[in-house]
Amino acid sequence: MQIIRARAPVRFCDLGGWTDTRIAPEGRVLNFTACLYTHVTLQVGAFLDITIESCDTDEYAQVRDIREIEYNSVLDLFKAAIKRTGIERGVRIIVRSDAPPGSGLGSSAALGVATMAALSHHLRRQLLPYEIARESQALEVEELGLECGVQDQIASAYGGINFMHVTYPEARVFPLRLDPASLLELEDRFVLVFTGRSHFSTAMHQKVIRAYQAGEEKSHAAFRTLAECAVRGKDALLLGDLDAFAEAMNDNWQAQKDLHPDITTPEVERLYDRVMAVGAIGFKLNGAGGGGTATILCQRNRNHLVRRIVEEEGMQILPVKLDFTGLRIWEPE
Repeated sequence: MQIIRARAPVRFCDLGGWTDTRIAPEGRVLNFTACLYTHVTLQVGAFLDITIESCDTDEYAQVRDIREIEYNSVLDLFKAAIKRTGIERGVRIIVRSDAPPGSGLGSSAALGVATMAALSHHLRRQLLPYEIARESQALEVEELGLECGVQDQIASAYGGINFMHVTYPEARVFPLRLDPASLLELEDRFVLVFTGRSHFSTAMHQKVIRAYQAGEEKSHAAFRTLAECAVRGKDALLLGDLDAFAEAMNDNWQAQKDLHPDITTPEVERLYDRVMAVGAIGFKLNGAGGGGTATILCQRNRNHLVRRIVEEEGMQILPVKLDFTGLRIWEPE
């Protein structure tokens, strides 16, 4: 039996998020990837069907005929990948993720990237990271009819810290090379928090789209601010100015909230007030918002105070070591 394995990291602290979607004519995004991975194992053998198993949700699906694939909210992204690649039989797919479900970290994008990479490797199709990202984004938009931007798949495929100039659905990607001191400070002073409330990005996308298409000036102004925050954040990082980067984070968070009231929650607002009072200098929810995870940037040697508040709120702290490898594919011995 041939074994193919793939892993892809999730992204966090996305400045300019939302401007990478179909409703923005042009966007700017800055994001980071963390050493929290979605892992896909592909077993290839003389199987008469295709089976899919999620270790995280204990869900199981079997595909006997790709012409009869039914999307029923059970492992649909894998079914879409199978249909798009045209594989008819002979594989077992097993998936697990380091990130909690509904975390707002783009874990579904990481899943899509790792799955498409493993299946393409099996089919001996040589795809560049950008091509895998585009194919993975198409799974959600074209196959499943979901609302989805492009930044998550690109981050998972590339890894590292990336600035993107988006003209949906395409993007130009500019990896940021920071000095070692800045990278060490970021890893030390970032705190990544799972609020315990899962979010559903497609539903949130639909709410924001309705507000934007209704011509609400507050919504349109927020989109402009979000793109500006991505540029400001990129400039601050290249200068090694983490105070200026924190300001861009905070302005981005306010602009996110201006998109729709449901992007924040009472629990998130209480967390924000408490951590800012003890040493946090930057704050934002990741992804679409409405729950999920928050990225917090702390003053130097104040992250322990912030962590204490997070624990008192009953929320989970996730590891936040930066990933610089991106998508990886291998065949174990």
